[in-house]
Amino acid sequence: MEARRILVANELTSYRQAIAVVLREHHPNVEVLEVHPETLDREVARLGPDLVICSRVTAVVEERAANWIELYPECRPFSTFYIDGERRAMEDVQLSDLLSVWARVLQRAP
Repeated sequence: MEARRILVANELTSYRQAIAVVLREHHPNVEVLEVHPETLDREVARLGPDLVICSRVTAVVEERAANWIELYPECRPFSTFYIDGERRAMEDVQLSDLLSVWARVLQRAP
């Protein structure tokens, strides 16, 4: 069985680190990787994560990531989720929302 991966590449560094810590604590058997947003495309192509959390979705993320969250782009109060082929916008996203999304992704067979 291949490792399940989350790639966290959102701005600010402290937010990225906090999100990664919470995800690791709740899902210790999942590989949670923090990367700088500038390396997002390269890491998505290299790692093939199950979920990407980033501040700006790129063409590479849209093309190669099955699931992604564009979290507070340009510090605006909304986020866009693309999970299981469905896109939706959401305001005031909390850590609990990110955990719920990951639980949904985990339910699917790898």
